[in-house]
Amino acid sequence: VRCTSCGYRSNTYDPFLDLSLEISRTSCHSVAAAFQEYTRKETLDSENRWKCSGCKRRVCATKKLTVFRPPLALLIQLKRFAYGGSLGFGGFGGKKISKPITFPAKLELPLSDGRSCEYALTGIVIHVGVSASSGHYTACVKRPGKNGEDRWYHMDDSFAQGVAEEDV
Repeated sequence: VRCTSCGYRSNTYDPFLDLSLEISRTSCHSVAAAFQEYTRKETLDSENRWKCSGCKRRVCATKKLTVFRPPLALLIQLKRFAYGGSLGFGGFGGKKISKPITFPAKLELPLSDGRSCEYALTGIVIHVGVSASSGHYTACVKRPGKNGEDRWYHMDDSFAQGVAEEDV
């Protein structure tokens, strides 16, 4: 958080293993766009002032989330269910946001100091159904192979089937 009056900065470091990314905006169609939205600078204005330790008063400020020290393995969860509010989805369990979201096999995660960290996709969890209160989960997982010949499998309860990476 940065004070717009005196320039004082307050940094908070919270450990994490997963990122929960919002995909409800109509412009969000990829993991990269969802992460960009997650790290977008937010203005704390007159309705939501911040108590600055530099100038010792409530001020307007800017707030930005970034990744400082990335985890060895990263889990990304897409917020695929919308509950009530301005989105107009009511009822028990929430409505599923079913638009396609693209994701890369290799993800370059930008870090706060300008570096980036690369992650390789090793699995995805898939929800089949229309709401959070009903449906079924399956998964696609990558099995490392010899000489870099990785194989993908679709897992559904006690059933496993090989699939092409393009289908994942």
